[in-house]
Amino acid sequence: MEISLEPDGTLSGTINGRQHFTAARADEAAALGMSQPPDPSRYTSVKDPTVPFAFRFQDLDGRWVSNTDERFRNKVVLVTLTGSWCPNCHDEAPVLADLYSRFHAKGLEVVALGFEYTGEVERDREQLRTFARRHDLPYTVLLAGTTEDGEIERKLPQIKSFGAFPTTFLLGRDGCVRAVHAGFAGPANPEEHKRLVAETRELVERLLAE
Repeated sequence: MEISLEPDGTLSGTINGRQHFTAARADEAAALGMSQPPDPSRYTSVKDPTVPFAFRFQDLDGRWVSNTDERFRNKVVLVTLTGSWCPNCHDEAPVLADLYSRFHAKGLEVVALGFEYTGEVERDREQLRTFARRHDLPYTVLLAGTTEDGEIERKLPQIKSFGAFPTTFLLGRDGCVRAVHAGFAGPANPEEHKRLVAETRELVERLLAE
């Protein structure tokens, strides 16, 4: 990412040499005619929210895991699209581990669908194993695919408007998507981080109570 400070106080940047952007402080953006950032709870969705969210990928030992497995039946399931290369995914992982520890006995399952860079299955699995060990993850981690453009749409065709790692889907006990959050506000943004963690916990508790 290359960023430069402009004379008017805005930031001008380029991501990966291709995607250009301009940024301004939130209280100045409207006066400059800039739109607000997209709502992370509305940016990504599923094509038909009445259809159970489907996944079937191998775990880090090569065993197939599917949303139709008995372990997920009548459970609230939090599915996160993640990657060992993603800084915000590292911020999210301890939060999900805490949710799992608090609510697993009440019916919560957490599944991480990992999308890695190399496309070499064993190497990508080892990257995810390192990620899981680093955060002492108690929940299920699957190797779902690569970061290649279009991979999310190929592997998870129910998803609409994917745009950020991590993206988290909360499924009710019927397996259908009840909420989606694109991105993750880490502890470097303490106010937003605290709010997001509290909102996610409240939503999990509400779904478990249904």
